[in-house]
Amino acid sequence: MSALVDGRGCLTDAGHAAVRSAPAGQAPPELAAHLAACARCQERLLAGGRAALAMRTKKEPPPRWRLLAVMAAAALLVLATLVTLRRFAG
Repeated sequence: MSALVDGRGCLTDAGHAAVRSAPAGQAPPELAAHLAACARCQERLLAGGRAALAMRTKKEPPPRWRLLAVMAAAALLVLATLVTLRRFAG
């Protein structure tokens, strides 16, 4: 069993292979119990193992011009609201 879990208690690649290869409902009980409680192992199992998890790329932030355009639009909206309130007030 020690070859199926690492030092943190999470499933190793061999542990994930044992769970994937077992028929539905027939996975080793210790591995199934850990998998039910560990979000990291669930994510790795659904992603297909360590290789699929490593392929994930970091999402890039939006371009700076888009941030500036949204800020300018918000400032124009506030200005238009103040002008409209001033017209109604007096």
